[in-house]
Amino acid sequence: MWIPQIQALPEAEWFDLFARLIPQECFRQFSIDPESFEDSEGRLRLRVLYRDQGRILNVRITNPADPVDPIYSIFMQEYGEEGVEVLGLNINDPASERFEVDVDEYGRIPADLVSGRRNVPEEIRAMHAGLAPGQVRRGLRWTGAALKGIEDFLMSLGKSWIWCEAMAYHNAIVYERHGFGYQFHTWEDEMRWIDAEFRPPYGVLYRKLDGLTPFRRPGMEQTVRGRSWAVHDGVLGRAWIRPTMLKQVGIRAEVNTFPDGIY
Repeated sequence: MWIPQIQALPEAEWFDLFARLIPQECFRQFSIDPESFEDSEGRLRLRVLYRDQGRILNVRITNPADPVDPIYSIFMQEYGEEGVEVLGLNINDPASERFEVDVDEYGRIPADLVSGRRNVPEEIRAMHAGLAPGQVRRGLRWTGAALKGIEDFLMSLGKSWIWCEAMAYHNAIVYERHGFGYQFHTWEDEMRWIDAEFRPPYGVLYRKLDGLTPFRRPGMEQTVRGRSWAVHDGVLGRAWIRPTMLKQVGIRAEVNTFPDGIY
């Protein structure tokens, strides 16, 4: 089952299917009815979009106060007959401050891998506020629940594999901790190399944390988020590999390339 079959479902089954995808805490925290997806003011908070000629499914829980940043948003496309690729998963705390790290300093050009642009002043503010690279707002600590919801959703569709691309170092570590492994052993080897080279006193990456930029301060090797900012800043000397990761529904890969790392 994929988009044509999902679109053809009766309304009650359609709502039930998407209720499996959304973290239950979302319904409780924002007073959203899991059957109708209406909030306490009667506003429909579920939005389902079909993109790229119906190949990509985008499911959102909207924030009426801010149409730019939904509370929850996931993009998925079918990956073979048995899998789904998660193209993007974003969870935003609507009450938190927004950091304009997604546009350049002039607010005009997207700051991403395609443009090569960055908004360094906003990145510094976001880092000091405890965010990781790419985050525009603080999250809601729903990642585990969201990934479990994706598994429940896939089981309903008769699919058994989740694929995703780790857009940053911290994404890869978070996915590892929720049971994902790497598509190729070379990517897992790369992650283990990164861990080894962030180790004191002789690690190549550890020795590059010399304070030359705000993202390369001594001590950043100790946390997932600190390492991720350093990698984002180019400490590897090359682009981040963006490894493809996968998980079989109901089975954990038990990969851990930063064993003692705190987030």
